[in-house]
Parts: sequence; C-alpha cells; structure tokens
Amino acid sequence: MIFQDPMTSLNPVLKIGAQLNEPFLEHQNLSTAEANERAVELLRLVGIADPASRMRQYPHQLSGGMRQRVMIAMALACNPRLLFADEPTTALDVTVQAQILELLKKLNQQLDTTIVLITHDLGVVAGMCRKVFVMYAGQIVESSPVQQLYATPCHPYTYGLLQSVPLPGKPENKLHTIEGQPPDLIAPSSGCAFIPRCQFAMEVCLEAPPLLSVSPEHQVRCWLNHPDSPRSPRDLFTAGGQV
Repeated sequence: MIFQDPMTSLNPVLKIGAQLNEPFLEHQNLSTAEANERAVELLRLVGIADPASRMRQYPHQLSGGMRQRVMIAMALACNPRLLFADEPTTALDVTVQAQILELLKKLNQQLDTTIVLITHDLGVVAGMCRKVFVMYAGQIVESSPVQQLYATPCHPYTYGLLQSVPLPGKPENKLHTIEGQPPDLIAPSSGCAFIPRCQFAMEVCLEAPPLLSVSPEHQVRCWLNHPDSPRSPRDLFTAGGQV
C-alpha cells in the first residue's frame, strides 16, 4: 500500500534505513547486512540518488517527492503482486506528481506488478490506467476500459464527473456541477444511492439496480441501461451536453 501523505505515513523518529529494513527482517528473515543491501537497491530502483546516505536520514530531511519514493520502495519490499496507490501524488507539486506517476508506470512494466490507483483526478486516470472502476457510496457503479468509459459513459454519476472537467481552449464553457449532497452511508437507501442527485431518475430507481452489461468489458449499475428502459443514457447525455 502506498499512502497519500508520506510525511504522516513514515515514522518521524526513525531513520529511513530502519523503516525500510523492517519488512526484510520481519518477513524475509534476512540479516541486517542483507536487509541494508536490499533497501539500498530499492531506493536506487525508485530513483533516489546516493541511497546509502539517505538511509541514515530522517523523513523531515527529505523532500516530499523523495519521501513518496521511499514509501513506494517500502511497498515493493516483499515483491507484491498487487500494489494499492491511494492518491499517491496529492501532497506533491505538479512537476513531482508527473515524476511519481512516471515512476509507477515504469515499475508496473519492469516488475510486472498490478497497480490499483485510487484517485479523483480524471486526467491521471486517462494517462495511467487501462481499466476504470467508478465508485459511488461504496459500490462500483461503472467499470470499463478507460477509452470506452471516456467516450461513452453510461452512468449519470460518471457523466457528471466527466462534465465537471474543464476543457482546454474553451474557457467560456461553464463547468458542470453535480447537485446535492453525497449519501449518508450510515443509513443507506434501499434503491439507487444516486437518486437524490440524478436528473434522469425514474420510478424504477427506487429499487436497487443490478450490475448490467453494456458490452463484454463494460458494466454499469443503472436502470437506464436495462433492455426495457424507455430512455437511452447515450441519448439523454447527448441532449444534456457533449462529454
């Protein structure tokens, strides 16, 4: 797991080396010397210059980008097949964000590790991901290959998210907002959770929709996509504006 804020995820009173060595000592039964050697290799892998000296430093002595690279190295320590990256660039400036994302891409290809990227940044999703899962109120409401999702969104929430992204070269366009408030997850409704905010809601939406297949790789949890639906989401979304 790579957390979004490395300053609060790293222990401020332990040196980088001590924190990096721990998974090797606890889970791989390496000696301290072997753990040190492996930790230095990992720091070098994630692009940290002079890794041996960085091992002797505390988190506050590193920049935000370097701390995030240390977190990535720690996450890779036990050779995971699955890596969760929770908003890994939130606390970083734009230039460092690009570097970290490029590093994740490189590691994905180099180590053959599957990366699940959790983010609200649709630009990052477009540039990084092969498949997208859109979640609302703790449920997957749409899943699709990234290009198909951006070209033909089939859930009103997905459509609203895409409409809220500013378009380059069109400053005159007013940004779309999704009206209403997120649902109360302590007292969830029995029907579709998006009903109070959905401009396309129908009476059948009072019943919880199943996950419907739009195509072999595209599923959506919305009654608009049911074969018996009187409305087509594509027609409705086109009438409401182009994505």
